[in-house]
Amino acid sequence: MVRSIFIDFPATSLSVRADLWEDVEPELCEALWGNLVEPVKMVCRHPVSSGQEFSAEARPPRHPVKSGQGVGRKKYLYTTVPLGGVVYAVTGGFGGLSLYYGPCTEPLQIRGSVVAQVVPSDLAKAAKAGKAVWDAQALVHKPMTIVVRRGTQ
Repeated sequence: MVRSIFIDFPATSLSVRADLWEDVEPELCEALWGNLVEPVKMVCRHPVSSGQEFSAEARPPRHPVKSGQGVGRKKYLYTTVPLGGVVYAVTGGFGGLSLYYGPCTEPLQIRGSVVAQVVPSDLAKAAKAGKAVWDAQALVHKPMTIVVRRGTQ
């Protein structure tokens, strides 16, 4: 059975399914799955000028946690994350997710690694949702939230 996550965009009524890459990043996928026992609400931020990607962070833990290097077997540059790639970075607490819905121009190393791939039938919804995140930040100046939850297919 393939484990999936769903990224829900309440402001737009969109939901995107991404299947976990457990064969590529087993430890990171397990950490994400374990952190999604309950759905997690996250606040989005968009880099606006460097490509079609946005990141989201959960509320930090109440008490300080030890941070460190991100976990992940494979390293990527922003420019090499595949279309529909979902990146998870955990350096203390829940960490953060990024969704790549189009090309990016920054040849910098990402934190974390790709843990999931948006299913082909949801790529257009991911692009529409990514544009909504961009619009909320750049045009309206209001935070966009997502809810990330477990699913199976």
